[in-house]
Amino acid sequence: MNKPRGFTIVELLIVIVVIAILAAISVVAYNGIQARAKNTKTINATTAWIKLLKLYNAENNSWPTYNSCLGSSSTYQGDGGQCYTGAGWVVNSDFMNQMQPYVTNYPEPDATEVTDGVTNAPRRGAMYRISGSDNLILMMLSDVSVCPDMGLPTTVHGGAEAKGMRCAYKLNS
Repeated sequence: MNKPRGFTIVELLIVIVVIAILAAISVVAYNGIQARAKNTKTINATTAWIKLLKLYNAENNSWPTYNSCLGSSSTYQGDGGQCYTGAGWVVNSDFMNQMQPYVTNYPEPDATEVTDGVTNAPRRGAMYRISGSDNLILMMLSDVSVCPDMGLPTTVHGGAEAKGMRCAYKLNS
């Protein structure tokens, strides 16, 4: 008597379901790793900028006098080169000229959007902001609910965004 060769439909369905489950787990894990890598890039760039700004302050006994997105002129593509809501939030050449003696390659944060992608209302990367007597660093992180400790006091300028957090730190104590 000849035995039929091959797999039954049930065996094939079980294999397909197992492969689908493994694929779903891999996609979720990949997306989490990708977001962490982008956030690490932003945190490292922001840390470098904090050191540069502190060096500037130590040598000049003052902070830079211009608001600016942090990075190079090519960091923020689209939305008029803005890193934050409002046409004035771009990489400011006057700020970069003030910082030029302290850096050769400008640290670049990741420019992933943390809002719902509203045109001309971005929140991405990092920025230096003068707010009254406060000199602030803001950075945008994707898929997180808590801002990292950067060794600086946090401020009320931070908060939740649609796709992450806006983390704000005060440079001058």
